[in-house]
Amino acid sequence: MPLVAIVGRPNVGKSTLFNRILGRRKAIVDDVSGVTRDRIYGTASWGGKDFTLVDTGGLDPDADSGIFSLIRRQAVVAIDEADVIIFVLDVRSGLTPSDIEVASILRKTDKPVIVAANKAEGSSREHESAEFYSLGMSRVYPVSALHGNGVGDMLDDLTAVLPERDQMVDAAHDVAIAVIGRPNTGKSTLINRILGEERLLVSETPGTTQDSVDTLVERNARRYLLIDTAGVRRRSRINRNLERYSVMRSIASIERCDVCVLLLDSVEGLVEQDVRLAGLVEDRGKGLIVALNKWDLMEKDHQTFDGMCRDIRQDLFFFSHAPILSLSGLTGLRVGRIFDAVESVHQEAGKKVSTRVLNDLIEEAAQRYQPHVVRGRRVRFYYATQTGTHPPTFLIFTNRPREIRENYTKYLERRLREELGFQGSPIRLKFRRGREDGGRDKR
Repeated sequence: MPLVAIVGRPNVGKSTLFNRILGRRKAIVDDVSGVTRDRIYGTASWGGKDFTLVDTGGLDPDADSGIFSLIRRQAVVAIDEADVIIFVLDVRSGLTPSDIEVASILRKTDKPVIVAANKAEGSSREHESAEFYSLGMSRVYPVSALHGNGVGDMLDDLTAVLPERDQMVDAAHDVAIAVIGRPNTGKSTLINRILGEERLLVSETPGTTQDSVDTLVERNARRYLLIDTAGVRRRSRINRNLERYSVMRSIASIERCDVCVLLLDSVEGLVEQDVRLAGLVEDRGKGLIVALNKWDLMEKDHQTFDGMCRDIRQDLFFFSHAPILSLSGLTGLRVGRIFDAVESVHQEAGKKVSTRVLNDLIEEAAQRYQPHVVRGRRVRFYYATQTGTHPPTFLIFTNRPREIRENYTKYLERRLREELGFQGSPIRLKFRRGREDGGRDKR
């Protein structure tokens, strides 16, 4: 689809305009300069035309070091990719030297530039926006991204200059992968390595990626949606609304994906926050792969990997079946194996079991280890059937559904895994009152 990039110096309201055009709150909006760090993508539609909208970090021409230099570089990449550019200015602040520098950069692109004079809520603000014509742009649109004033008129003219595309890119994907983990474990570096380009901002500062970022990549005729999430910190350290919102975004990314790659720092190993994050994955029924990143920095011998796997499986006992990989996003060591593991976990989560095989297995499990007795009557299983996939879900009819103990449920799950697999995927067992003839007991 045609691509429209929103650019401008920091804190002029780019993310607010981005959210206004999309019609939903996708970009983080905060009054702190430099909040939007990576390029954030979304699909927008206006006047029957669809286009991809990109929200960028603040374009500060004077930034030559630190995080703002990286933000500037990302914004420049977005400009290079774009077909049309929305240049956002702040009416309240008026024309600044930085605005003039950004306008100079944009004029050199030889691309259509739409000037949005933002925060023009009143008639006087609209009058004040006239000074922006001195930048040499064809038309200035007084808008209020917060309230929506003037945005429609701007979009009418924007869609008129969008290039026509004979072939639209199919954005459908086969598998969605969320790369999750604590801050500074190398999530963005790993995705950059996979993509072979500097798609995500990378910095040594923990917590650099604050939004979740989607990227489509094709490999072996399969399309993968990569979701790079904000690093999740311990709750006690989430003391600002911005970071709290980023954690919510990470959790939402888990819900959107099919398979999660839990990225660990090999040097630090598994910590309590990693276990809690894996618990969120299990709770939401998603597949999991554990990836030991920065393996190139490890002091190791032939027993190091096996020892770490043993410790991880012990601590992640509820995901002890998940594949574990060692890799390096920085050097590319074994990065390609992620896709093989993702395909394996996704296939396992989508596996269907015949009713006959399932009932034979439940019956054999009950004979090997009989269910407990409740008030003089033994728990009995009458009939089982699979009711869903992703995660595999099974419904078992029994005489006492509310009396099934957790340890026996875990035993049944373990037997299903031993016989049927489901590596890397949670299993859901549901119990319902039924009769011995297979019918449902309506009592």
